[in-house]
Amino acid sequence: TNKIHQHCYHSTRVQSFLCEDRTEMPTYKLTYFPVRARGELARILLHYTNTPFEDIRVKGEEWQQLKASGKLPFGQLPILEIDGVVISTSAAIVGYISEVSGLTGDTPLERARVAMLSDGLTDVGSVFLKYWREKDETKKAEIVTEFIDKVLPPWTDKFETFFKQNGGGDGWFVGSKVTCADLAFFNLFDYFTDSFRKDIDLFLPKDRVPKLAALWQKVKELPTVAAYLAKRPPTS
Repeated sequence: TNKIHQHCYHSTRVQSFLCEDRTEMPTYKLTYFPVRARGELARILLHYTNTPFEDIRVKGEEWQQLKASGKLPFGQLPILEIDGVVISTSAAIVGYISEVSGLTGDTPLERARVAMLSDGLTDVGSVFLKYWREKDETKKAEIVTEFIDKVLPPWTDKFETFFKQNGGGDGWFVGSKVTCADLAFFNLFDYFTDSFRKDIDLFLPKDRVPKLAALWQKVKELPTVAAYLAKRPPTS
């Protein structure tokens, strides 16, 4: 099924890069199209963690050649190459980066809550695809209005409640530090603002979900995230 995956892997063991018996950092190559969609969360995670990687964005003939090369495990993008080993699907890629970077939570319960939120975000992204696939501009406008006014508010209300359960919603979604859940949340709503060409206040109104609105801005202003956004190539 087509989904905008926001999954953060929840393992019972959080690895560090050094746990893989390496004397050097792995070499990473992330390959996707020149769009956000299923590849952007991985890019944001890599930039947030200051992980060096080659950001390969293919289109047209490059994509056709890659698809015919036999390199793609499931015939699709994105893929992440880790010292030449190819990992496919956005969920697996985001999960790997989150795990080796310590962004999945510190306890089994924290990891479960990170996974819980990421699954909820994926569900919202799946609803959004109804808009994305509509070709008729009149119908698309109707769907946009329906999504913003009726579909999204119940979800953001639930996310706001979830957030407040952790320290009143004044820190991060889970635990006491940034996890993949925070970055996945930022990425999805950033994608909405770009796709609909609307301001974030329309999706996260401060008078209804003030904690979420503040969190979105806080993630956006994280130094390494802000640095990436400032230089991010134009995408859709």
